[in-house]
Amino acid sequence: METAMAKFTLNPPNPTPIEPEIDPTALEAFAAGAKERRIADEELPPWESFDPSDKPRYNVAIRLNDYQLAMMRYLAEARDTSQHKLLQRHLIPILKQLALEEFESNRVKPS
Repeated sequence: METAMAKFTLNPPNPTPIEPEIDPTALEAFAAGAKERRIADEELPPWESFDPSDKPRYNVAIRLNDYQLAMMRYLAEARDTSQHKLLQRHLIPILKQLALEEFESNRVKPS
């Protein structure tokens, strides 16, 4: 005895697509925002991809005259710390502040 196979389709027929209603105000806001498009990476400073707590791996030579060197040696000795730690403690915060100020002033340029 033969059994008839049920008919079925693997791909259902495409229903007619339903178009969402478009809010004209939202469309205008979207279009206006397209002019001010920025890529996310451009909004971050170039140093943000690095970990600030990483172990230092690079050296930078700084030229000092006798006057400047005497001041640095005096401070390091008076504060019972190394010259390296003295510069790290005071120079890095100043570099960070200056870099942020420069980055912000360059980023906020009218197109």
